[in-house]
Amino acid sequence: MKRVACALMVALLLAGCSDDPEPAPKAAPAPFADCAALTAPPAQATASPGPAPADAAPLPDIALPCFTGDATVQVSAIRGPAVVNLWGSWCAPCRDEMPAFQRFAERAAGKVHVIGVDTHDTREAGGSLAEDLGVTYPNLYDRSERFRIKLSGRPLPVTLFVDQQGKIRHLYNAAALDDAALATLAAQHLGVTLP
Repeated sequence: MKRVACALMVALLLAGCSDDPEPAPKAAPAPFADCAALTAPPAQATASPGPAPADAAPLPDIALPCFTGDATVQVSAIRGPAVVNLWGSWCAPCRDEMPAFQRFAERAAGKVHVIGVDTHDTREAGGSLAEDLGVTYPNLYDRSERFRIKLSGRPLPVTLFVDQQGKIRHLYNAAALDDAALATLAAQHLGVTLP
């Protein structure tokens, strides 16, 4: 009886030591693109729309983690043309305008960086909203709202139009943007006209 129990135990132990272990479950895909290219101008960027106004402020000198992966981005090193949108999953106008930012990102690929900053939110809520809306452009994560506070604490959503030197050409903080308004502001403040 002891021999049978020992043989059974050895067989069970050997079964667990197989050369072909069960594959690990695949991680869920990240909702947003990587942030690696944000500190260089877009590959097909056009010339700047002229000198920045004297009152054009630089982007804040803060570091924020990329929503995807573990990289950190120095916000002041972001180079445009770029459209930076501060949003939160809890913000109704933010949710309304995010699909327009996604469509703009698709049309502006290689010409304009489109960057989101998930603000005062949880990664779970932000990622879930992005998946629901099909948002894939790069996003930074700012749980403690440092970026928004540096912009005089304006309520969300906030959209910045940033030139190639990292200067804020325009700060938009009004009604949710739609496709036409976003395209108009990009043309006006960044000199970028899209088909």
